[in-house]
Amino acid sequence: MISLNSQQKELLFDYCLGITSEAESAQAQELVFSNEQAAKFVTSIKSALLPLESITPEECPDELAEGTIWRIKQTLRTSQVGLNQLLAAEQKRKTGFWHDIFGRLVTAAVFVLVGSGLITGFNVATKYARQMSWQTKCSSQMAGLFTGLSNYRNDNNGQMPTLASASGDPWWKVGYQGPENVSNTRKMWILVKNGYLQPTDFICSSYKPSCSFSCKPKEYNDFPKRNLVTYSFRIDCPKANLEKVGRQVIIADASPIFANVSASEKALNINICEALLKQNSPNHGGRGQNVLFCDGSVAFIKNRYVDISLDDIYTIQNTQTYHGVELPTSEADTFLAP
Repeated sequence: MISLNSQQKELLFDYCLGITSEAESAQAQELVFSNEQAAKFVTSIKSALLPLESITPEECPDELAEGTIWRIKQTLRTSQVGLNQLLAAEQKRKTGFWHDIFGRLVTAAVFVLVGSGLITGFNVATKYARQMSWQTKCSSQMAGLFTGLSNYRNDNNGQMPTLASASGDPWWKVGYQGPENVSNTRKMWILVKNGYLQPTDFICSSYKPSCSFSCKPKEYNDFPKRNLVTYSFRIDCPKANLEKVGRQVIIADASPIFANVSASEKALNINICEALLKQNSPNHGGRGQNVLFCDGSVAFIKNRYVDISLDDIYTIQNTQTYHGVELPTSEADTFLAP
């Protein structure tokens, strides 16, 4: 396990607060997906910030947000003009050399501190707006996934994309290209191989991986790597029938439980702790996750429940340890992985 340096920890901390840029968010997510210590670090930060979730946020009107940003810009301009005027006045004063220099430095320092505070506030506001933009783009992207899925079903007598599997087969080895069906993502790769969707459609708008996809989809049996598919897909119990259980989640932002699992691992053994149960998807800075329902609707949820049943979309009921072969025993038990 590679230890995190202070710069990486600072990046992950800012990421947990949701104030990183697009490039920084991509770097942080790449780190979480590939480094177990980074994933644990983010989990610990999220746990520490959890009490803040009890504060009920109020929606900020668009005109208030725009007015606030305008005032910050105006204040920054006024501060700069005021600083220039003050320095010009100080230059005309006939005081001692050291007193003059000291006064200028103190004055400049005050304006720099005030300006830095305003700039920081402005950066936080713009980064939050950027996060909201990514959230909206991700929602539209999920709607596009449903369109591709619907087109496939229309061409295949209403059937969902499926692959042969037996009880006990693993569902977590994303990126394995052998003949065995050992990943739940292979079902969605069928849509890519047959031209219903593009590989990039499965990368959340808030996440930009360090590597790109440039090969021919038909040459692959699954997504090439885990970080090239940042969504989790429904795993049903045997002989499930979604039409009987109504509006169910079929796709969501990547599960925080299996986000950094690699197909190169020989075995999977994950124990669910209390902190992990409260952690949201690593997408969108951990603020929540977009979920796609079987009726085509999309919603952003700030916890892992979609209705009053308090059914966790990322876990199987009464299951604490995962070896990557578990299946729900009820159609009503939503489980999205890996």
